[in-house]
Amino acid sequence: MKILAISTSSKTASASLLEDDKLIQELNICNEITHSEKLMPLIDELFTSNGITLSDIELIACDNGPRFFYWY
Repeated sequence: MKILAISTSSKTASASLLEDDKLIQELNICNEITHSEKLMPLIDELFTSNGITLSDIELIACDNGPRFFYWY
């Protein structure tokens, strides 16, 4: 199962790709309040570098932390 894990609950935003219990790749960016601008390009880079698309993802996991990120 391919999993996209997303974290925006701190100053560092991260996107990780896992397959079952194996970490394939993790990308991080520490730009404090620019998660809304930087997260989607970070995910795109993760997909492109691993040759996958959103339709390959079977589960999306995200955190629920003190900071907010809204999908519009």
